[in-house]
Amino acid sequence: MYNLEIKHLRMICALAESGNMTRAAEKLFITQSALSQQLKDIETRLGTDLFFRTRKKMIITESGRQLQKMAVEVLEAVERAERDISRKTRGEKGELKVGTQCIFCYKWLPQVLQLFHARFPHIEIEIGNSVDLVEELEEKKYDLVISGAISPTEIHTAVPLFEDQLVCVLPEEHPLAACTFLHLSDFGNVSLISHADRARNRFYQQILKPAGVEPRRIMNVGAPQAILEMVMAGFGIAVLPRWAVAEVLPVWPVTARPITRKGLPLTWYAAYLTRSNIPIYQQEFIRSISRLKVTEEGRTAAL
Repeated sequence: MYNLEIKHLRMICALAESGNMTRAAEKLFITQSALSQQLKDIETRLGTDLFFRTRKKMIITESGRQLQKMAVEVLEAVERAERDISRKTRGEKGELKVGTQCIFCYKWLPQVLQLFHARFPHIEIEIGNSVDLVEELEEKKYDLVISGAISPTEIHTAVPLFEDQLVCVLPEEHPLAACTFLHLSDFGNVSLISHADRARNRFYQQILKPAGVEPRRIMNVGAPQAILEMVMAGFGIAVLPRWAVAEVLPVWPVTARPITRKGLPLTWYAAYLTRSNIPIYQQEFIRSISRLKVTEEGRTAAL
């Protein structure tokens, strides 16, 4: 059991500096009787005198001097910690670790960083690829994760960022390009070019596999532009967010078609631990994404 508290350390310093009970009480904004009782209480707990009382002055003892030295160090450390936390709360200092679950996010993340750093120039940002959203948030690998595949849990809060849909991207001369939209069955026995392998491909795992549809192969290509290059060269088709290909459709020999008659809607979220205290700069980072208007309609409206 610990006897000393922060108030005791402040009391010892105030008495040692002033040498007077009245002045020390004024400095601590408490009554002289309350200070006297506080000193008597801690001396009883420690079993030793910290000050000798005389008519004119409080004289610190050797035990009191030992505690005073420690108290100065502790109080300075506490004040530094409080200032540091206050600066982080105000967004003057800190770091933000962001995970993304789609490589195409890197198309618009630089613009978000520009908006964010204009307001919080001293916040360090670390960005990485997220694989397991819940585990990575729990382990504090990331403070927030940007994802289009959120399953509700009590562990994290998901803030919607923008609406989108998945589309199939294929060469203009591909037989399926003549269709108004693609059925899920159209993905059977085709080569699907993706940034993730079969085990991590969400379109396959969550849409095709439950429907009993098996592509002939899933070709893993890591870079966004390389995926489009492979599609354009006729190596297969790809399933991508519509905003990710909006800029290349008018100039590249590829086309995009909705998947199913109703389309496959996709909502992008920023997810973070529900129990976390969200600093102001993390809130602003999320708002910066929303203000950017990433989707194709948003880009058009912004022009």
